[in-house]
Amino acid sequence: MALIQTCMGLLMSTDAAIDRVKGELSRAFEKTRADLERVEILAACLVAFSKPVPTYEPRFRHLPQAARGTHELPSD
Repeated sequence: MALIQTCMGLLMSTDAAIDRVKGELSRAFEKTRADLERVEILAACLVAFSKPVPTYEPRFRHLPQAARGTHELPSD
């Protein structure tokens, strides 16, 4: 087991250093993967919200048709 000196002057075995680097790389890739998923979701939202709202004209077919004539109300 070989020992190496780190920037803080501590001694560390090469196996421990390799394991540490692997762990750091793994965390970095997981963070990058999470960021990419977030960017993908935000891009999909941007596409969906960039389209104009379609015209909408409600049709009240379920309501009875109102009389189109005018009626005078009796005054008491």
